[in-house]
Amino acid sequence: MAHYDITHTCGHDERIELFGPTRERESRIEWLQERPCTECWKKEREAEAEARKDKEAAMIVEKFGDDAAGAINAISNAACKLEGSSRQIMWAEGIRAKCITDILDRLHNLVAHIPGKATAQQSAEFAARCKAIASVIANETSAAWWIDNRDDTLKAVTREAREAIKSLA
Repeated sequence: MAHYDITHTCGHDERIELFGPTRERESRIEWLQERPCTECWKKEREAEAEARKDKEAAMIVEKFGDDAAGAINAISNAACKLEGSSRQIMWAEGIRAKCITDILDRLHNLVAHIPGKATAQQSAEFAARCKAIASVIANETSAAWWIDNRDDTLKAVTREAREAIKSLA
């Protein structure tokens, strides 16, 4: 075990601890010196994610209009205070966050595969479905529900959203 001071490509210095044979440590040091520091790397990843979100939002607006983009935004912000024990709440929040990510990924993939611009009716239907999904996520306050449906939260949420849409019709 040894401590090394690394100067990264971003100009920041980090002190690291490495184990193993000298040759492997030297190789690791060279690799680290060719990369930004941990903090700069995280900032780059966040900036890339934000740029990807902006690009996806622009594509949604272009194909479906502002209502659909607003509805998808509602899904990403659809979180409420959960009820249950502190352990249940912690577990359920992770399940819900993964569910939201999965839903958004599927919606963005769906939009990416639609050729051209959607009709007004398609846009309205898409926005209504997204709003129903956001409503289910925002109104499901039971941590136990998220835990009980953890094996297929995507299916459970979309099923409830579909039922909500049917009840409105």
